[in-house]
Amino acid sequence: MFYKRSESFRYTFGAPPEIKLKLMKPIGNLTIYCLLLDVSPKGAKLYSEKELKITDEIVRLKFVLNHETITADAKIVWKQQYEEGWLYGVDFERNPVKELLISTEIRELKEFELH
Repeated sequence: MFYKRSESFRYTFGAPPEIKLKLMKPIGNLTIYCLLLDVSPKGAKLYSEKELKITDEIVRLKFVLNHETITADAKIVWKQQYEEGWLYGVDFERNPVKELLISTEIRELKEFELH
């Protein structure tokens, strides 16, 4: 995938959308609602009132940036306490098609903001 040098890789939301984060447990799945603070083709920053453990487990995120519903598997790589909740950094599992879709959705959001 080719990027323009003037193009930002990360999109920060003014009003963060609510997304679903699903913990894939052997006993059963647990869905948590989070706020999507920013996103890039390779990862995202989330806010949740619920504290999660950083493990090697994969979580599944489901969100809409512009038009398309995106489902991405990710790994929580960092967390930080913030006000009444927690900030999390997640890295998406590598998938060139999803990376291109997220880049396209970010580009469309930025074009919409400019007009």
